[in-house]
Amino acid sequence: MASFRKRGTTWQYRIKYQDPATGKTKEKTKSGFRTKKEAQVEAAELEKKLYLKQHTIIENQETILKDWLNEWLDVYGSQFGEGTLTIRKLYINKHIIPSLGNYKINQLSRMEYQKFINALIKQEYAKSTIQSIHSIFSAAINKAVELEMIPDNKYRGISIKTKKDNEKNNYLSREEVSTFMEAAKQSPFNHYIIASFLLRTGMRKGEMLALHWSDIDFENKTASITKARNNRGVTKPKTKSSIRTIGIDDTMIAELKQYQLWQKKNKVKYGPDYHSSEFLITRANGKEMGEYGVNKAIAYILKKTNLHHISPHGLRHTHAVMLLESGADIKFVSERLGHATIKMTADVYLHITKKYEVENLLKLESYLS
Repeated sequence: MASFRKRGTTWQYRIKYQDPATGKTKEKTKSGFRTKKEAQVEAAELEKKLYLKQHTIIENQETILKDWLNEWLDVYGSQFGEGTLTIRKLYINKHIIPSLGNYKINQLSRMEYQKFINALIKQEYAKSTIQSIHSIFSAAINKAVELEMIPDNKYRGISIKTKKDNEKNNYLSREEVSTFMEAAKQSPFNHYIIASFLLRTGMRKGEMLALHWSDIDFENKTASITKARNNRGVTKPKTKSSIRTIGIDDTMIAELKQYQLWQKKNKVKYGPDYHSSEFLITRANGKEMGEYGVNKAIAYILKKTNLHHISPHGLRHTHAVMLLESGADIKFVSERLGHATIKMTADVYLHITKKYEVENLLKLESYLS
């Protein structure tokens, strides 16, 4: 039976029990409870574990997670291949221990662990990397359960949903593009230009927002991308490969000329209330538009349709998908999008490249026949 006493302003419980391995009497105490009731609740849970012969759980509940992870590697590491062991040590020491290592093995809640996974997702680690980290952690926890150090693995079924999972449907089909652009034509003209420009160039939202009129070469039909802009101001491009000059089709050139004329008419219309901005994308009164304004413009157009939601970045994806579906070389698509490597393009658009891999093999088979 547990005994309780008040020490200063807090309560303490004391439980004596017999260690089944040695037959010796042991004692378990814990202090710091605000009320006697709190001490009684935890003591009752401990007595339940003693009754169920879960002595190892009691003995190990003070074990620090980083100590167990290191012990797990030391004892069971020889069962892994050399490469596997190296990866497990790397992920444990670089990710798991710095974030979770100071928790007691029985005190890390499922919510805190989910926050750890969410932090990895926000840092944009590849989904496969996050899954590997989770798999390693789960293996160590499962071994602790097997050794009866903890009652169960409460980290099963953790959600690992990355940004790229959401982006799989963040584009429009050819038919949906027609519907979208018809709705865009019924919207304010600068909204239409934003939609058309993102769709026809594949630029990132921030790259478009940073454009000056001087970045558009009407004669050579190109746009020079040398910077980006967000709500904090103008920044360097995302990567070195983001600095690029891309071609613009005749339709977009004609629309940009109309847009220039629209701005000039508004300058006369608003008179002294017109704001002369150095940036290409503006509101009707000449003020430069920000990230939220672009989001709002795309949402405004979508509300006129029955299409699923896409973000402005979804128009960049749509541009890439349309290029690949029209037969464009993946190297050309990669350079046009400003991706660091072709592999990155292939990874993002795997669902498209796989589709055309099958079609190309069928073409080869037909040719050889």
